[in-house]
Amino acid sequence: MARPSRSVPRSDFRDLAVRALLGLAGGIAVWAVIRWTPSAEPMKALRVILALAALTLPVVLLGAYGTLRTRTLALWTLAAAGVSVLGGLGRTGVPITDGHLPIPEGGILFLTCLALAIGHVLVRARDGGDKAGPNWSRHFSIAWSDGLRALLSAVLVGVLLGLFGLAAGLFKVIGLEQVDAFLFRPGVLWPVSGLVFGLGVHFTAGRESLAEGVRVFGLGLLAWFSPLLALLVAAFLASLPFTGLEPLWKTGSAAALLMGACVGLIVLVTAAIQEETNPAKIPRLLRYTVRLGGLLMAPLVAIAAVGVFLRIGQYGLSPDRVRALACLLVLAVFAGGHALAALSRRGWLDAFGKANLAGVVAALAATLFTLSLPGDPYRLSVMDQTRRLISGQVAPDRFDFDVLRFDTGEPGRAALRRLAARQGATPRDAEIRQLAAAALARTWRERVRLGAPVVTVVGSSPLPAGFLESDATRPCDAESPCSATSLDISGDGRPEVLLQRRVQLEVWASEGEGWRRLGEMDSGCSSDLEAFQAGNIRIITPEIVVRDVQVGTVRYQLIPDRFQCPPQG
Repeated sequence: MARPSRSVPRSDFRDLAVRALLGLAGGIAVWAVIRWTPSAEPMKALRVILALAALTLPVVLLGAYGTLRTRTLALWTLAAAGVSVLGGLGRTGVPITDGHLPIPEGGILFLTCLALAIGHVLVRARDGGDKAGPNWSRHFSIAWSDGLRALLSAVLVGVLLGLFGLAAGLFKVIGLEQVDAFLFRPGVLWPVSGLVFGLGVHFTAGRESLAEGVRVFGLGLLAWFSPLLALLVAAFLASLPFTGLEPLWKTGSAAALLMGACVGLIVLVTAAIQEETNPAKIPRLLRYTVRLGGLLMAPLVAIAAVGVFLRIGQYGLSPDRVRALACLLVLAVFAGGHALAALSRRGWLDAFGKANLAGVVAALAATLFTLSLPGDPYRLSVMDQTRRLISGQVAPDRFDFDVLRFDTGEPGRAALRRLAARQGATPRDAEIRQLAAAALARTWRERVRLGAPVVTVVGSSPLPAGFLESDATRPCDAESPCSATSLDISGDGRPEVLLQRRVQLEVWASEGEGWRRLGEMDSGCSSDLEAFQAGNIRIITPEIVVRDVQVGTVRYQLIPDRFQCPPQG
């Protein structure tokens, strides 16, 4: 008969030994991946999979040991190994340098850890919970307690690294630099770090009162920010009929801002509810805020979706827009569930819990899809961009082939090879083949102009001829417009151009038939973009004029101390 699951991890001596061995084995596995796996190009995907498995599977086993039945533990371990395979398969943009851990980019690592964390909570809650239906209180309690255990264990590893650094520094000052080299060798650092992490997981096991105390205090304070955020979001939505959406689209980051506001509402509403099942125990103001917040999420998600689809219609899919679509799907589930819960008369608190569970499951599904090869953002982006090129939506000379060459990994390079071998006898087909082959042959990025520059001329003097067509204005587009003015900064009788792009102020000077970037102008103060765009610009004499100093072959220039910034507001 299977051993029943435990809601509280065990903490006897045998479990101490098991968790210590699990942590040590995980550290040794990471070191083995660094030391022994081949770094040849064909083995890159295998190295990434092994690195992810070595980093994540010991943590999964440490979190599940003593809390799951044997059969559930085995199945969950296999599922976690499958997530590691998804995270590493086909990720070709990772380093293959010997002596370094071949982990994928930060986004893939984050998604892998997120999927494992969500899966851990769902498996633990299901294995030992009520089989009659989902229980938000149990899921919330497990997520909070196990998350705090993992955080404290990671802090212990950070303390270990700090002690190693202190010891290495002490021995280095007396000439024993070998201690530094020994302590930070992968064969020492990773196994010891894994051992300390495992011990941290063990000694925080069963400390439910600690997690509950931190949760009640921290989230209890955080919950009182929910009325303020709900009021601000309501005022923002109420002002849109008067301002329209055009100012929102001009920001270039409207969808991200709206989705961020929606995430904030979800977090603060959840902080107000926590694991409470009795509405009477929640303060009345927070009860009203929870319902209002649940109704405000839907319009935020809807407007964000409009913004994302507008960008997709204009510029096609990019990896970031694919990720934005996945986030929108998850937030739509949260928003729909919270709106239904806010409109419920009876059992509304239980409905909020079910809405959160539905959103968490949607987040797990979206994460796994994004990690999979069919849902790879780079692959989907490459497919859509090449479709736009082949269908004629984008002219070949306006298509950024270097994005496929340098920014989208193997899917982009494979698409370039197909374009370079494209059949067809029309001049357009020949141009596509030529540009794709040139991009494949390049080892550096070539700046490609995708459209007419969006530059606002400031002041009464026109810009010098040829500047708008130069490389200086290539980054200036509808998503990142620029302003420019013509001034003789150098005093040589020939005007330079000050180009304001976002918060940068660049200086460009004519050189032969082209333009050369002299550098940036910086004040150390907050940029007054409105004054620049209004033409409130003049040339003044420097207060400090000194010559450069050369020491040997090294040239030094004076960097003045910052002047006092003017009062703002």
